Amino acid sequence: MSITLERPGTDSGSTRDDVEWTLSDDVQPPVWIGRYREHYLGMIELREPEGYTAITHRGRGLGNFATLEEAQRAFYR
Repeated sequence: MSITLERPGTDSGSTRDDVEWTLSDDVQPPVWIGRYREHYLGMIELREPEGYTAITHRGRGLGNFATLEEAQRAFYR
């Protein structure tokens, strides 16, 4: 089973299924929970001073990123 999604198409005729990110500031450091079609995809944690760390639904680290947007893009191929 793949842990990444196909990058959304850019042509105007394609449908786009995006990952929905929900900020959970109930815990510290804050995390963003990613869901794709209502299934848990993974999370992004803000870690100082490393930046944002992306982790898949199976606990596999995708790396550290300088911005939240870069960490979110890590879930796409």
